[in-house]
This record gives sequence, structure tokens and C-alpha cells, in this order.
Amino acid sequence: MSKKQQGFTLITVLILTGMASVVVLSSLRENIVQERLSGNFQKKLNSRLLAEKGVFEQAKLLQQTLNREGVLAIDELIDKTGNASGVGVIGDDAKFTALLSKNLDGELEIASLGQRYAGDAQSNLVARFSVQGGKGSSAFTNAMVGCKGVNLSGSGTIDSYDSSKGSYEETKSSDGDVSTIDGDSDVVLSGHSPIKGDVKATGVIYLNGSSPIIGNIRSNTGVNISSGSGLRIDGNVYTRGFYIHKGGRVSGVVRANGDASMQWSTYIDNTQGESLDIMYGGTGNFKDTYNNQQDGVHYSNRKFNVNPNVEPITVADPSAPDYDPTNPDTSCDPLIIPEKMAQLHSDTDSYHSLSIGATQQFKLTNEKGFFSQNGSQVILPSLSDVFLFDTKIQNQPHGSTSKEYVFALDKLKLTSDGKMEVSGGDVILFIDGDFSMEGDTRLTIKKDSSLTILITGKINIGAGASVITEQEGLTTSGHPSLSFYSSFTGVNGVQFSGAANLYAAIYAPLTTVKLSGSGELFGSVRGSTITASGGSGAHYDAGLLKVQNGGKPSTPARIVFLGWRYKTEETIQQNSEGTSTN
Repeated sequence: MSKKQQGFTLITVLILTGMASVVVLSSLRENIVQERLSGNFQKKLNSRLLAEKGVFEQAKLLQQTLNREGVLAIDELIDKTGNASGVGVIGDDAKFTALLSKNLDGELEIASLGQRYAGDAQSNLVARFSVQGGKGSSAFTNAMVGCKGVNLSGSGTIDSYDSSKGSYEETKSSDGDVSTIDGDSDVVLSGHSPIKGDVKATGVIYLNGSSPIIGNIRSNTGVNISSGSGLRIDGNVYTRGFYIHKGGRVSGVVRANGDASMQWSTYIDNTQGESLDIMYGGTGNFKDTYNNQQDGVHYSNRKFNVNPNVEPITVADPSAPDYDPTNPDTSCDPLIIPEKMAQLHSDTDSYHSLSIGATQQFKLTNEKGFFSQNGSQVILPSLSDVFLFDTKIQNQPHGSTSKEYVFALDKLKLTSDGKMEVSGGDVILFIDGDFSMEGDTRLTIKKDSSLTILITGKINIGAGASVITEQEGLTTSGHPSLSFYSSFTGVNGVQFSGAANLYAAIYAPLTTVKLSGSGELFGSVRGSTITASGGSGAHYDAGLLKVQNGGKPSTPARIVFLGWRYKTEETIQQNSEGTSTN
């Protein structure tokens, strides 16, 4: 007799079905999580690609601006280039925005924000770029270039402005850079005036003065900051050699490949919040227990004793396989001036000798010169092929020729109250001798005219002399209102001791340039060595970057990718809401 079933099979089936449902639901939930993770990853990837597109589009705009305008200072390049924004090809909810700025290292930064799904997915990228000038471009790239050394002991400010945008007071900025080029060439700063720009030396930088450097300093050999108080460097310090800090503050960070030494009452503020205040590859000697530390860790700790990656300053080396003698950043004489002067000399048959004395006046256009000396005299130019005017032709009022009108002199001397006036376009003087202004003499260059002096001898502008340029900067033909190009190879080939201000672009790579007056120099100066004392300051005219001294650049100016920099989303948003300069 069989027993009745009591529903056990049904219960078993229900239990198994329930267990299977739990397994299925768990699997479904896991699949949903995986789907969401994959979706979020895809969204993030899309936003990352949009951020990259923003960088590419902004870089494209920058290069287009350089192609159109030629070599530009970074601030001017930012001004002339708009910010990039747009949508991606995958829909209107895919957007990118790229913003331009200049960081404390003087580099271009592109901060790009990519967004997808109404901002649900966001990615931030910050790319760093430099601007590489075209080869053969302007030789007037800095306030001062002393190929073999710079010694500044004056009390005048060194900074910059842009004559193409306005006056000095309207456009002054902090791009008054000072540099050397030849190997082991020092920069010695012992004056009492601020330098508003970067200082770069292939040798040692000696900061002995009381006023700060408003910019970064870079050296191949070492940095020596003397005793003192207050802010000494408002920027970062980069040296391939030693670092000696005897007093005062550095607002940025210090990176040294060699030994580092800091005395009492020395500070590294690290205002940008880098991970380490200082990094050094050699031995460390830090006297101040309280101030020479970060987050309670003394600089002698091994976490700071790490050899940093400090880029070397390229030194002029004619024996190097990639050396380019026409590159103004690595060659002291990119115009190869002796060769050009020799060519001018061979084109010239006769020379005039001029001395403009008491009550005499010399009036000069590019087609005729008139002066009174033992009776009235007229001098006429000859035709020569002047390399400076190959791409920016001479402004000639009565048509133009394939060559330039050039006045050939064996000397030009102004004494007593003698006067000289230049008008009527671009005037060119080739002086195979000396040029001097002594006493209460005056040189006036009328508006939209320029005077270019190519000289083999010395230039001396004395204490009582004055040079008046009615229009500073470049004329409509693209030449500086006053420029000197010297092939002199002796000492003190250029001396300016005037009490009045002077606007001039001075190119004298083979001789010493001495600035000792109370007047200030507006423009740019390049010399073998430069010494400045007294009250003379230097105000670099960024408009001179547009000068094409040696003809059309063989390669165009371009932007060069340097790497990525991490910034938080909040930092990028703050930059987009505030100024365009970090």
C-alpha cells in the first residue's frame, strides 16, 4: 500500500526556483553595474577626447596667428589669438572650451575642458608650450643681450613695453629679459633697481643688489644671492650648478643640480604650492632650522636631496653639428655683421667727412643731405644693396629702386650746439669711422622717418647730447626709428652717457656697450659685454620682435609642445572667470 505524497517535491521545486531567481537577479545587478561602469568610462573617455580636441584647436589657432603675424612676444600672441570652443562630432551635448594663459615660467598654457552629457562627464587638460622664433628673425629679442657678460650696477628699472600698442606708461610690462650667450658668461647684478623680466646666464648669476628680480632666473653654472632682506627673486630659480642663498626671500621654488647652501633668515616661499620647495643634486648646508623647512621637514632631509631635471641653456658653439650662426638665441652675431660691412665697403667709392659745429644744422632725407660748412653744401647718396632692407624695402618718396640710397661717410661728428634732422622716409648712413655727439647737440628724427646707422668705428653720445625720435618703434616700412649696427671689435665701441632718454635698437655684438648716463634707454641692446651704471635703465620695446634684420626667416616661428601640467578643475574654472595670465 503506497504512501501519499505530502508536497515535498513542490517545496523543493520552489526552493530551487527561488535560489535560481536570486542567482539570476544577482547576475542582472552585476551586469547593470558593469553596464554603468562601462557607460561612465565611455563618457569620461569622450570628455577626455573633447579636452584633447580643445588643446589641438587652440594650438592650431596659435600657429595660425604666428604664420600671419610673424614672431610675437607671448603676451602679444595671447592678445592676438582668441580662445577656442566648439562641439564635437558626436552631438551638441559634447563640448570643449580651451583657454590661453602665460604661467610663471613664461610658458604658454592651454587649459582645456571637455564636457559630455550636459556636463555629467568632464575632463581637464593643461598643455604647456613655448614659442620658437623663426631662424633669421629679429636680433632684438631681449632688453639686454651681453654675449660675454652683463654687469648692471645702475639705479634705473629694467622692464618692457610695446611701442606698437602705446606709450611706455600705457603698455609697460615685465618682459625686460637679460641674458648671455657665450659659454661661462656671468650676469652680475649689483645695482638698486628692479629687473622686471627673466635673467638667463651661461655662467654664474650674482645677485648683489638690493632690488628684486621680478621673473625667473636660469644659470648653467650657479646662483649666488648676497646677504640682504626682503624679496630677492619673485619667481623660480633653476641652476645646473650650485645655489648659494645668504639673505632674503625667493617667492617660487629652487631647482639646483649641484650643492645648495642657505644661511640664516633665508626663505623659499613656494607660493605656487609645488610639492617640494627645493631640490638639489649635491650636498646641502642649511643653517636656519626654523625657516629652512617645509611642513616640518628640514631641507637637509633626503626627500629634498633629489637631482632635478634642469634644462641647460644652449651655449654658442660653432663646432656643434647643429649650430646655426643665424639664430639670435645661440649666436652672438646672427647677422654676421663683418661680412655685411665688407660688402658695403666694396660697393662704396667715395666718402664724405662731416663735422657739424656751432650754429650749424645738417638736414637729411634719403635722397639728399644739406648742411652749411664753409659755404652751403649738398651731399648725395650712392646706391647699395643693404641686407637690412631685403624684405622691408626702403621708404623712398619718389619711387623705389632695387637698391637702397646710402650716404657714405668716413666720420660724423656733432659738437657745440650742432643739430641734425632726419625726415622724408628711411635714411641710411654707412660710416666707415666714428660717430659722436658732444656738447649741447641734438639729433631729431621726424615722425614716420627712420635713421639706420651702419658703422665700423665707435659710437659716443655724450652727457649733453639729446636724441629726439618723434615716433618711437617701427615706421610704416617696418624699420626702427633709430638703429645702430656696429662691426667694431675694440673696447667701449658704444658709449651712452647722456642725461636725456634715448630710443634706439643697438646691435654691437663684437664690442663693449657702456651705459653710464642718467638718461634711460628705450629699445634693445646687444653687445659683446654690457655694463650699466648711474641712473640708466633699459625699457625693452617688444615691437622690435617684428624687425626682420637679416631677411625673411628661413623657418617660420612655431609653438613647441613642452608637456602636461596637472591642475584641478577649480583652478581652471578660476582662470576662466578671471585673468588670462597665471
